[in-house]
Amino acid sequence: MKALQLVAGTILFAGFSSAAGCGSSSPGSGLGGDAGDSDGSTTEDASVVSAPSRVVSDGYLTTGPWAGYGFTATDPGAAQIVPVCGADSCDPPFVGNSFCMHGTVTGRADYTGFAMLGWNVNQDAANGPQLTWAVPDTGGLIITVDNPSQTPLRVQLQGTNPHSSADRWCAPLVSGQLIPWASLRTNCWTGGNPQNPLTPGTPIQQAAIIVPGLQVDLPFDFCLVDVEVVSGPANPDGGDDSALGDDSRDDSSDDDATTSDANPG
Repeated sequence: MKALQLVAGTILFAGFSSAAGCGSSSPGSGLGGDAGDSDGSTTEDASVVSAPSRVVSDGYLTTGPWAGYGFTATDPGAAQIVPVCGADSCDPPFVGNSFCMHGTVTGRADYTGFAMLGWNVNQDAANGPQLTWAVPDTGGLIITVDNPSQTPLRVQLQGTNPHSSADRWCAPLVSGQLIPWASLRTNCWTGGNPQNPLTPGTPIQQAAIIVPGLQVDLPFDFCLVDVEVVSGPANPDGGDDSALGDDSRDDSSDDDATTSDANPG
């Protein structure tokens, strides 16, 4: 496997405003624009987080039924991120068990800044096409991150038409805590509408961790440590989903995610 063959085939942007996908803050955080690269934007600051991933090797994630290449993404001017991933490579490449992203999300009055660390969920290691995976009837997702600065993060799942806000589902990310499938919703921010839950059988093509933007610049530095796709009852104690975290910022904007066909190397 070539070290540079790391960018996930279809790079989907998940924004938070009318220009983008899952919302953030009052007007909303936008993730829109053309995926396929990270706009070439980098930051001079070196990462201080280096926790190894249990599920990623040389940019390729494998966990349970999921497997696929990783990538980063943003819109032009929406963030400075490292690494920068283009149509067929990342600079610098993901090497070994490191699957991290750092930089600064640009502060914007309409909350349209964002940064994304994502991966395909059904792609073979031979750089095959980005296939889909069907959401099961029960279970959920546990994502563990090393995020010392406690930057607010979201998890987002994206289908085959991420340009449509109806094909993106998100939820606040609490590291190491179960997120039942049905707790992932469209327009998941406070005030977002409609908030339709992810339903069994929905075809998912990519998963991602999102740094939603604010009205001021937002530095971030985190690593993906673990991803667990859980089978069985997602909430066996019968409680509600309130413990999963509440994104208190009101994102009234529409999430727009775009795609770019890009197979690694």
